[in-house]
Amino acid sequence: MSSLPKGSEKIFPRLVQRLPASSQSGHTTKDAMTESPSRYGGIAAVFVFGIGLLALGRIWTGIGVLVFGALAMAIVLSPSASSKALFAAVGALILSGVLAYKAAYNEVSGTATYHRGFGRQGRSEQVTREAAPDKFREATNFLWAGSILSVLGAVIGFRFSRKLDDCSTDF
Repeated sequence: MSSLPKGSEKIFPRLVQRLPASSQSGHTTKDAMTESPSRYGGIAAVFVFGIGLLALGRIWTGIGVLVFGALAMAIVLSPSASSKALFAAVGALILSGVLAYKAAYNEVSGTATYHRGFGRQGRSEQVTREAAPDKFREATNFLWAGSILSVLGAVIGFRFSRKLDDCSTDF
């Protein structure tokens, strides 16, 4: 507790009692990012990429990349396993919401983006419910399935987070 200002125990006694002296790695949580700055270069690159996408006018893609980077940073910097599981669950819940919104939008508008293959050979095409009902249904069902799987991942993450919290109070 030597990093706290002098006299802070008198002003914030409950806060000082709850502050962890060190994280699981043995370093104080204040020094978590200064131990090896190169370890966080990937997250910084994700933020730069997201800002670049925003500057190019790809608003939703840029926001998605920035949210992904913020969640990755929260998971990396969280001091306990239960908080890491909680942040992962929040990320899965956000992904589920985005996929469900896109699937519902496809259902209402009657148009979808059908992806044929992945990688360099993959192509995407806009399909409508009337012109190509099989492709439309496949594309929309893929989004619904992704949303359901993401919700299941979020539920597992929340439950795992709660179990880890319960286990940490036993010691």
